[in-house]
Amino acid sequence: MHDPRRKRIWSRGQVLSLMDDLVAIPQREKGGSIALERLDYQASWAVSLVLMLHEKLDDYAVAFEFHDDIVVLNGSTQPTKARFYQVKTRTSGNWTVKRLTQRYKKRDGSDKIPSIMAKMYDNKTKFGNAAEVLGFVSNQPCEFIEYTKCPCTFDEGEVVKTDALKKALATEVPTFAAGDIKLFEYYLSDLPLSRPGTMLRGLILQFLERELGIPDCPSSTFVVVILEHARERSKHMGSVTSFQDLMRAKALTRAQVQEMLDETKRRHQSRPKWSTVSNDLTEISPVRKRDIRRAWARYELEKLSMVSIAFEQFCTNLYEHASGIDDGDQTLAGIVESNLGRVRALAQQFGIYQDDAYLSAAFLYEFSS
Repeated sequence: MHDPRRKRIWSRGQVLSLMDDLVAIPQREKGGSIALERLDYQASWAVSLVLMLHEKLDDYAVAFEFHDDIVVLNGSTQPTKARFYQVKTRTSGNWTVKRLTQRYKKRDGSDKIPSIMAKMYDNKTKFGNAAEVLGFVSNQPCEFIEYTKCPCTFDEGEVVKTDALKKALATEVPTFAAGDIKLFEYYLSDLPLSRPGTMLRGLILQFLERELGIPDCPSSTFVVVILEHARERSKHMGSVTSFQDLMRAKALTRAQVQEMLDETKRRHQSRPKWSTVSNDLTEISPVRKRDIRRAWARYELEKLSMVSIAFEQFCTNLYEHASGIDDGDQTLAGIVESNLGRVRALAQQFGIYQDDAYLSAAFLYEFSS
């Protein structure tokens, strides 16, 4: 079947650069907004992919919700190759040839929407040889692919069913070449469908220890920042008119992740000590000072432990609030007291209910960082 998009791309006698193609070629129509649960799972899997890519030496850029759920480019300045991933979750049941190739009627009944496989192959049609992987990611296995092989290409599955898959795709997309089945890869995700961020945090802790060489490295800032970057880029639906726009609004790059790592290391190396802070904490009773000291130890321990994403968001927001305070006329005790109400409201915003000693200790810790 003739595709006018390919004529536009090839009309100058050579392939436009992948940078130009990504921006110039229209994206597939989206079927509405993404459910929050799917967005969280998709972002979490993408972040786990970012961690893996960052441990290699090559440059990379991971784009969110642009031409596909996730797109990995082999560079953030002049990419030449792209890997496209669709993320599909199920509460139960294996993926079958029928589910992967089934076409449903549009709501108005006028036509059928493309199958999952056809949507994936569309990126091969659009980007030609620049598309080196068409990946399918799910929390559920595929009935004709041995799960221990994953990730693997689709043609490593059972021959009979793989042939049926190729036949169905060729019927739907006449330009499909049988050899292109090797572009399709199956990824069985280990992340749980409910609260994928919990397992992801464990992966991040291991990543930080390997990258920074710091056992029990405080991960709060890194976890919150990288997940928020992923979510914001997934939700950004503004126009992208240049490759620079794409990198800024829709992608995570090696340079950005390295900047997050450097900040995490700096925060760890400059973490405050109670012995230093307590010397400036005058004008409070010995009993209150004792209670804050005990709460300080608990807060610091929780920053090192796997508490929750909400707790990490509280820590990050508290640090941002404390960093903006500039009041040279007050004593440290006075600054704590004048900010206690704001700290309490911030804690409750993230479902954290603690006494004044704990909130004072948390504020002092972040204020002194």
